[in-house]
Amino acid sequence: MKKTLLLFLLCSYSIFAQNYKKTDSIVNTYPRFSIVENLANRIEKDFSSDTEKVRAAFFWLTKNIRYNLRQLYNPKQRSYRFSYSSEEEKKQKMQSLIDDLVNKAFRNKTGVCEEYAQSFKKICDLLNIKSELIKGSVRTDANDIANIQNPNHIWNAVEINNRWIIIDATWAAGYEYNRKWIRKFNDYYFDIPFQKIFKTHYPEDTLWRLRFGRMTIEEFYNQPIYSQQYLNNNLSLIFPKKGIIEINNTDFIEIKIKNLKNQKLIYNFGSGSLAQKADIETNKNVSTVSIKNPRKNCILYIYIENEIALQFIIRVN
Repeated sequence: MKKTLLLFLLCSYSIFAQNYKKTDSIVNTYPRFSIVENLANRIEKDFSSDTEKVRAAFFWLTKNIRYNLRQLYNPKQRSYRFSYSSEEEKKQKMQSLIDDLVNKAFRNKTGVCEEYAQSFKKICDLLNIKSELIKGSVRTDANDIANIQNPNHIWNAVEINNRWIIIDATWAAGYEYNRKWIRKFNDYYFDIPFQKIFKTHYPEDTLWRLRFGRMTIEEFYNQPIYSQQYLNNNLSLIFPKKGIIEINNTDFIEIKIKNLKNQKLIYNFGSGSLAQKADIETNKNVSTVSIKNPRKNCILYIYIENEIALQFIIRVN
């Protein structure tokens, strides 16, 4: 009996302490392969350990696949309809669709999260390295605070030496700024620390969530936005834990951060607002940051060493 499947494709540091300069320098000499099998064969030839092979695949993708901003600004849901008469035929046809997606990404050197994640998994499959796709939610700016959305991202898990690590080649490749794609490699997203994963990524699958701890989707979206300058440093936000700060008309805003040390901290209240220096008192490695009341609802941006580290929504009662 024939069945029909409508398939929708979503778009939109422990190991990392190791030195990957040698692996990365070798991959930097690679051509811009247009066929995924050619890249996998070259990786297999040049590297012996699974760690090196995984790093090579990750690094090549971040350096050669450019994020498709047109798809970001004008998202189109991809749907594919096909018939099948057995589970084996269904599996084969689904794999064929995925292979077409990966092949197109290699030819055009562009894609969104689906292309990055599926391409990485395809390379791992060709190298006989166990990997998985993880679908879930990510947040990028203060407008996402308390604004629960459907899953909007895909990334990967890969098993190396009997241990799963989490990687996100999409976010490692660069970022969008003023509607332009800025190519900038970010090593943080190779083996994302498990204790920080919920600050940026929330898996839809319960089993993957349980690997990282206990958090509900509401708790995930109600957090502040943790930007790269926070994630890359050994900082710990003690207070407040929620991304919406409610204050009275006479209150100061108070933020407590552990391990701030002597790093420069300034803040502002959104576009057009001048950056200001906060009052900071430190006691036993916990810094209390006092910020003047903005007197209106706004977004608070906290900068450390002139880069955004935290974002909050301020509501003045």
